[in-house]
Order: sequence, then C-alpha cells, then structure tokens
Amino acid sequence: MAKIKAAFQMWPWQYWAEQRPTEIAIALGDANAGAVTWNWIEVAANIEKYAQRLVAQGVKRDQLVAVVAPNSIDVLWLLLAIIRVGARYVGLNPKLPPKALIEQLTVLGNDHIWCPEIDAAESLPGSTLSLIPAMTSERIIPVMWQEHRPVSLTLTSGSTGSPKAVVHHAQSHLASARGLLKQMTFTADDSWLLSLPLFHISGLAIVWRWLYRGARIVVVEPKLHQQALQWVSHASLVPTQLQRFLDSEYAQQHQLQQVLLGGATIPVSLTTSAEQVGIECWNGYGMTEMASTITVKRANSSAGVGTVLPHRELILRDGEIWVRGNVLCLGYYRNKTIFSLLGCPDDDDWFATKDVGEWHDDELFIRGRADNMFISGGENVQPEDIEQVLLQHSAVNQVIVLPVADHDFGARPVAILTTAQPLDNYLMDELITYMSQNVAPHKRPVRYLALPESFMQSVKISRSELAQWLALQV
Repeated sequence: MAKIKAAFQMWPWQYWAEQRPTEIAIALGDANAGAVTWNWIEVAANIEKYAQRLVAQGVKRDQLVAVVAPNSIDVLWLLLAIIRVGARYVGLNPKLPPKALIEQLTVLGNDHIWCPEIDAAESLPGSTLSLIPAMTSERIIPVMWQEHRPVSLTLTSGSTGSPKAVVHHAQSHLASARGLLKQMTFTADDSWLLSLPLFHISGLAIVWRWLYRGARIVVVEPKLHQQALQWVSHASLVPTQLQRFLDSEYAQQHQLQQVLLGGATIPVSLTTSAEQVGIECWNGYGMTEMASTITVKRANSSAGVGTVLPHRELILRDGEIWVRGNVLCLGYYRNKTIFSLLGCPDDDDWFATKDVGEWHDDELFIRGRADNMFISGGENVQPEDIEQVLLQHSAVNQVIVLPVADHDFGARPVAILTTAQPLDNYLMDELITYMSQNVAPHKRPVRYLALPESFMQSVKISRSELAQWLALQV
C-alpha cells in the first residue's frame, strides 16, 4: 500500500490548541445553554494533567491499560492520556459478568486497570489506577507524537466465536477518519455526539474524527443521548437509537444534520422518516480490523452498502470479501505480543473477512457471513437474505435470523425481531403470509420471537449470545 502523508506532526490536541485555541472542543451538553465546556488550550492542558497522574502511578510506554466503564468525560480524558504517555488503551464492556471480565483481562495480560463502577474490582487482573491527583512533582513525559505507535486494542464484537483484541496505531485511526470525511461533511464548526461506547471501534472512530477535524465532541450520560441529539450536528447510531429519537418529542426541533448508521441491517422506512425531518442518513459496511467504516453511501432504497472509501481496497475472491489499506490493523494481541492477522505471505497484505458479497452497478452488496450459512432441506440458507426481505415489511424494525435444529430438514430459520406494533398472533400471521409470497419454503421462518430488551442496547448484536438465548426458548 502507498503511504499517506502524516496528518499531524505533533499531538493532535496540541495542533488544534495552536490553530483553534479558544474554540470549544468538548461539551458536556448543550454549549449554547451553559453546559460545561473545554476549549482546545484547556483540552491540551487537561490531557497533560491526566498523563501526569498515570506516570505517577507507574504507567509506562507500551504497557496496556484496561478501562472498564461506560462512556464519561473521565474515560475520554483517560483514553487521550494513555495515548499521551505512549501506553495502549483497551476498553471492556462494564456490563460483562466478573467471570468474563477476568477471562478477557487474563488473556490480554493488562498492566493497569481503571474500573470505578465494578464491584470487587480489586479481584480483576492489573494494577488499579486512580484519577485523584497525587501530591507529587511533575515528571517529564519523554514520548513524542508518532502516528505508527500502537495506541488502542479493541475487542471484536464476537458475533461468532470468542472476541479477538485488534491493535490499531494512530495512523490507521486517522486514515479511517480522513477517508470517511471525504464523503460526509463534517466541519470544524460541527459537533459529534459520543453516542457509542469507547470499548467498540465505532466509538473510538468518533473520537478520531473529532481529533482529525478539530471540531467539537459532545459527551453526556447514555440516558441523555436522545435529548442530546437535538444539540449536535452529527451522530453515529444503531437503528434502534435513531428510531427512538424519531419517535420522541425531541425530533420536533433539532439541529441534527447527518447520522452514520451501523450495527444492523437498516430499514428503508427508518431512513425515509429521518430524511423527512431533515436528517441525512448514511450507511455502509465496516469492521474492527479496518478501523470502522470501509464502504459508505447516502441511505436509499437499495440494500447495498455503497462504494469503497479512500485508504481502503476491497476485492471479491470466490464471493468472499478481502480488504487491505492504510486503515488495516497491525494484528491481534495476546500474551503481550502483536500477531499478524494475515494467514501467509502469499496474501499480499489482503485480509479475508469471511463476509460474502457481490458487486451490482459498482455498489457492494453484503450477502452475509460465510460462517452464518446453514443447510435446510439440502438447500444453503444465508440468514441475511431472509433478514433483508423481512425488513421490507412495514412493521419490522430490526431482525436477526438464526437456525434451530430440525429432525426432517436438519435446520430451520427462526426470526427474532423488533416491531413497530405488538408481535401478537395477528402480526405473526401477517408475516407468515408475507414471507410465503416472497421467499422459497426453505427460507420461511418457522417461528417469530421478540428480541429481548437486553440485546437492544448493543452496538452490534452477538449472534452467538442470541443463539444461546434462543436455545432456551425452543
């Protein structure tokens, strides 16, 4: 891959402190209504303060610092300070049970941990950090800005199998931001809501777009996200978040201009409703290993995911999607070592995604995961094909199709969904009739179940976890 020119010659916040010193960089709410804010000079100074606290507690370059907490301003300061001292940030979902956290942290072999809201936090691996200022003299932090330095580990969503820790350097994060903002308009005067968790690649991508553009990032408690969508110009949302906003009173008057949707197949009815109130919707295809978005487009009636963004390349090999580019990660992290994710030297820097796709009129269409496919009555069934058809029904907001064992057919599809009206016998009969008119018999779900509330807040629903839940229902 051709090298790209470095985006910054110094820490990004220091650059913007010189270029836009008094412009608001971070807001804890509506800046026009008196919310707490920091300008770029204050941001740069505050990162240094937090970095000093880390150094005083023994955090060193190349060490791994695990953060187990929901989004907050402290998590944002901590993320940037970890990068500033040359260490590596990894976020973990605070909703995970202690056993799962211990397993993941043990595999990672983290050096330090910050987990203020976890009971029995002292039982988790790693030296516990405090953000309370210590009475110590300031130390020199001899770490210079280098785009190629590894800065973050992100656990894959684990939609199938165990999650892997994906390592990115600053260059790949910035290349990701640069490529997307070639398509989406995001100026230095705009604001992006930190609406997705910083233990997910989509959450980190918001931070790097903010840093790349020198714009404003808005940080509020998750319970205030719906209200905050009134104040910001941009947001990254999953379909459920956007639907709830459109159904709320806040949609009557807002400043929201553009929304990047992800995490699930996007219903056309949803994006049409958003466009009617002045919100441009974008959707695409992305993955953790490629620092978030790979392809993108303005949402329309086509089920495709758009065209390839700059700094990415994509090809199909026997229907499977392979990718490479400046946004590709450094590899997977385990046992304090970064291992290449490429299978062999013959791959020529291409990464096999295990996603199945097709090109139609220069637009990419995702057929689904190769490992999601199952056989029903001797026929190959791609669950995502069934999901696409169901999402065209006006009552269906979100759907995941999974197989269940069947004595005669081997496996049959079950649809787990959220709907615009109660999933009662009337609606289920309507869906049965609709599917009988639109798909072959082996693709017709044998059951329709409501998606549990516990899965609705996820950025990307884990099929493996949902399959475990389904096994208890049948």
